[in-house]
Amino acid sequence: MDNETDRAEFFQSLKAFLIPSSLFVATLISSAGAFLIYSGYSLGYAFFVASGAIITAAFVAFFRFHNKLRAAGQFQQEQEDAS
Repeated sequence: MDNETDRAEFFQSLKAFLIPSSLFVATLISSAGAFLIYSGYSLGYAFFVASGAIITAAFVAFFRFHNKLRAAGQFQQEQEDAS
C-alpha cells in the first residue's frame, strides 16, 4: 500500500506541474497563431487548432486531477529515524 500511495503522490505532483505549464504553452501557441492570421498566413488556424487541443487536454487532466488514496485518508507516511 505504501508504494501505491507514493506513486499516487508522485503523479499528483506531476499533474500539478504539467497542467499550468501546458496552459501557458497553449497561450503562446495561440498568440503565435493570432499573429500568423493577422499577417495573412493561413497556417495560423492550425496553431489555433493545436492550442485548442492542448487546452482541452489540460482541462480534462484538471477534472481527472484526483488522488483516490488521499481522498480515502491514506497519506504518504514520513519515515522517522528512531535515533
